[in-house]
Amino acid sequence: MKIIIINKRAWRWCFTGCLLLCFLCINITYAQVKLKQGEWETLKITNTQPTEINNFGSAFPIGNGRLGAKLFGGVASELVCLNDVTLWSGAPHHYEDSNSPKVLAQLRAALAVADYKKADELARKMEGPNTESYQPLGNWHLDFPGQDSYTNYSNTLDMDQAMVTTHYTVDGINYTRETFASYPDQVIVMRVYSNQKGSITFNTHMDSQLQGKVNVAGNEIVLTGHAPISVKDATGKPLVTWDEKMGTRFESELNVKTSGGKVQTAGQSVQISKADTAVLIFSAATSFNGYNKEAGTQGKDASAIAKSYLNKALQLSYQQLLQNHVKDYQGMFRRLWVDINGEKANKYALAYQWARYNLIACSRPGGGAPRNEQGIWNRDITPHYASNYTLNENPEKYYTVAEPANIGEVTLPLIAFIDDLAKAGTVTAKVNYGFHGWVTHHNSDIWAMTTMSPGDPCWADWPMGGVWLCQHVWEHYAFGMDKTYLKTQAYPLMKGAAEFTLDLLVKNKEGYWVTSPSTSPENHFMDAQGTRVAVSMGSTMDMAFVKELFQNCIKASAILNIDAGFRNKLQTILPQLLPFQIGSQGQLQEWSEDFKEAEPTHRHVSHLVSIWPLSQITKDKTPQFFEAAHKSLELRKGGGYHPDKAGMWARLLDGDRAMATLSLKYPTLYDAPFGGFAEMLLQSHTGYVDILPALPTAWDKGKVLGLRARGGYEVDIEWANHEIKKVAIRSFNGQTPAVRVMGKLINIKTDPRISFQIIKN
Repeated sequence: MKIIIINKRAWRWCFTGCLLLCFLCINITYAQVKLKQGEWETLKITNTQPTEINNFGSAFPIGNGRLGAKLFGGVASELVCLNDVTLWSGAPHHYEDSNSPKVLAQLRAALAVADYKKADELARKMEGPNTESYQPLGNWHLDFPGQDSYTNYSNTLDMDQAMVTTHYTVDGINYTRETFASYPDQVIVMRVYSNQKGSITFNTHMDSQLQGKVNVAGNEIVLTGHAPISVKDATGKPLVTWDEKMGTRFESELNVKTSGGKVQTAGQSVQISKADTAVLIFSAATSFNGYNKEAGTQGKDASAIAKSYLNKALQLSYQQLLQNHVKDYQGMFRRLWVDINGEKANKYALAYQWARYNLIACSRPGGGAPRNEQGIWNRDITPHYASNYTLNENPEKYYTVAEPANIGEVTLPLIAFIDDLAKAGTVTAKVNYGFHGWVTHHNSDIWAMTTMSPGDPCWADWPMGGVWLCQHVWEHYAFGMDKTYLKTQAYPLMKGAAEFTLDLLVKNKEGYWVTSPSTSPENHFMDAQGTRVAVSMGSTMDMAFVKELFQNCIKASAILNIDAGFRNKLQTILPQLLPFQIGSQGQLQEWSEDFKEAEPTHRHVSHLVSIWPLSQITKDKTPQFFEAAHKSLELRKGGGYHPDKAGMWARLLDGDRAMATLSLKYPTLYDAPFGGFAEMLLQSHTGYVDILPALPTAWDKGKVLGLRARGGYEVDIEWANHEIKKVAIRSFNGQTPAVRVMGKLINIKTDPRISFQIIKN
């Protein structure tokens, strides 16, 4: 093997045109990645009939991280459901309760004597109101008279172009609609055309479920309005409250330009008659001005922002808008190519690329908020689960896709949101607990709610949301190795979460430090009296998070050569934390005691975060707990709506079971997290770069180009007949990794299958 050192300046010219300057400023590590060769034209999903209008989940999504749209592919009439990631009900809120520390003391006293029923009852007294809800921006309608009967229909989502294209034939004329959401120009663009001049005739209008009004003038439609000041549940029924002065404002603007034909106002619609081509540009903005400012009275000027985006876009031709969009998008998306068994659009490879496409559409720097419960797509004022941030697993597991998939900058909106949570959560930690640091619980919203939501303590009484989120804060450093980011953003956030966690710890009867109170979301156990309860001390999930957070803080402090006193404190406590335990069935215990499970096959496997996405249990370092975790996952079975168990089976080095639990149901309203896919092909949590650690039997041959590994590495892998043929490793940090191939340590200096490059400044 020959080690090559490549100067970045010598190869940067070939792809910088594909990346926005803002990315270079935000995270240069990812901007240095070369785009990959692949059969990109195969990454398509095609429907042969329009999506049913009531099947919102299956409509094709597009998004630029801020604006989102769902398209059904209708013919005589098309509905485009519109969203802005910052349009939520509500306003800044603080639900802290100064009586909570007294309740906490009583709760901890009950736990100390194993009175779990009383602890559950007391935990409910620490709960507060629920979050606000993500709101629909509006609907964009297009009506095509005389097109009820059609042939040759197709509706295609092209993931490589990030575009939805609808084709059909009416009376011998072939009609086409192309729609995309542009990140560089911050608009949604649709082109309507055919193969016959003068054949484009349709009406278009916009409306919204939110309070507002429509103004139509010439070739433009302007929709203005505001979100409710509150959307809450009241005794099981939604309660929507409006305020004329308060609430997030929005403005949507639609401009229609044609080649040939006529454009005129028709009531609240714009009518296009006998045009050759029509280009429709949609722009929108909200008054959201940060988690701590009321957007109705302290908000941004939504109208000015929306008009600015639209006016800039109108200076460009359709081809320029399309070129800008494709160049930017492919500059991210084409960093990774995967092909399994040589099949075009292999179903697992396609599903993985779907997960990448989806996350890019949901989460881009500067968008204003991270991916929420439903992505960024919602058409209901009272959406399922408020379409909020369910922090006991959902955002964390969706974002596990990002770093290994070579799109790490999509985590930046999440990290910015974590920073908001840390600020708000400092108040909650002080008032509700009397603790240092910061905390957030099970549910949150764009206003950075950090207090407990109402409901069963099995989910509500869970103060570890910030601790889990800090894993993403650390991972962004671990993959990118940006010390400036580590010093200015990551370490302060992690330290604050660690400070809270230190105060959450108490000594148990065996003398170990444990969290108190503690739950294992969203499961219950049976107490000695046979009562179904949730609150205890030192759940396995909690202890895994605490260990990982403390270890990451210790590493960060040492790397930065700062905060030695705090580092020493964590190093002293770390070995005194409650260790993992093996239960009576040979399983990894879910709680600090071997309680009887109320639901042995519960859909959550919270205690197994210790395997994935954390790295507390590995075959090398903790073989006995590794086997116990394997037993736990077998006992839990398939279980519910969380097929992300693929990541856990991959970390347990069982590729066949990992493959079997990957979800291929997409698009749906709740797409399954797909982070486990990359873990089958490449792992790096053990300190090694592990090549094909959990390759399924059925994946006899294939290649993946551009996976990322911790330590600042990018890896290409090709295999055939279940044997490695070629591996290329590129180091962006100047280091040389320890490498294992299918579990065997190899010498990359002498192994002819391995090529290694240091990409050096």
